[in-house]
This record gives sequence, structure tokens and C-alpha cells, in this order.
Amino acid sequence: MNPRLNIIALVLVILVACGSPSVTEIKPVLPFIPEGIPALLASHQGEKAVLVNVWATWCVPCVEEIPYLVELRKTYADQLEVVFISTDFPEDMPRVNEFLATMGVDWQTYVKEGKDEPFILAIHPDWTGAMPATVIYDKNGDLVTFFEKPADYQTFESHILNAIKP
Repeated sequence: MNPRLNIIALVLVILVACGSPSVTEIKPVLPFIPEGIPALLASHQGEKAVLVNVWATWCVPCVEEIPYLVELRKTYADQLEVVFISTDFPEDMPRVNEFLATMGVDWQTYVKEGKDEPFILAIHPDWTGAMPATVIYDKNGDLVTFFEKPADYQTFESHILNAIKP
């Protein structure tokens, strides 16, 4: 066998065995199916309000508002869960992971899986599919607001305060 091929094979074995670090390993993105919305809300019911933000790396307004949501999650950590659902394609996951790591997103995030229509209807029946899209639920899982446009820090905070009020 060619000695050069042996060396390449050895390097590949070492990289696989050692678990070479990659962006994907640093920030795993899990598939998110429409049926996951009720389970997601139920997992925080009675404890935290939930803000679901649907975004993509190619959507400039989406990318611009993510730092606001990261900061608000920190500010209201005991009262708010922020759920990011990317609509990027599977081949774009390394870019998604790299972006999220850069933004300081150190919690579980998701990527849309499956057909568009069931996903859109699961997020909100009035959603046209435009992004960014945000849905906010209170601690009881009741809808507080839905909007499909970019928002600034103050707008998000106002809706969050309404969701977490006693």
C-alpha cells in the first residue's frame, strides 16, 4: 500500500478517535418538527415564559435582532426561555453553529425540519412564513403576542414583561 495513503488514513483515524473539535460539536442544533411546539411549551409551563424566534443566517433583520434576544434571555434568565429555530438548509448548519457561537448562544437551538406548511401553522396560524417571526407565550403557555417583522430591544422587552408579569 502507498505509504502516503497510510499516513492519511492514520491521521483520519486519529482525528475521528480524538473527536476533533468542530463548530457543530460546540453548538449542536437539533431538528425541530411542528409537533414539538406543544412539548416545548409544556416543558416550561408554570416556570418560564417562552419566546420562540424563527430566523435564518441569510435573513439580515433576523441576524440583527438575535443579540437583543441573547441579552434579554440573560436579563430575565429566571423568567424567560428563548428558543431559536433556524430555517437554514442542512448544509448550512456549520455556518449556523458558528454564528450562534459568535453571538454567545450557549443553550439548545433548533432547525426546522419537514414541510413548510405544517411548520408555519404550528408556529402561528396567521404566520405567512415571513421572517423573522416571533411568538411569545406566558408561563401558562398562553399566547401573549405574535409578529412577523424585526423588532428592537425595547419592543421585545415590552412583550417579555407582559409575558412574565405576575
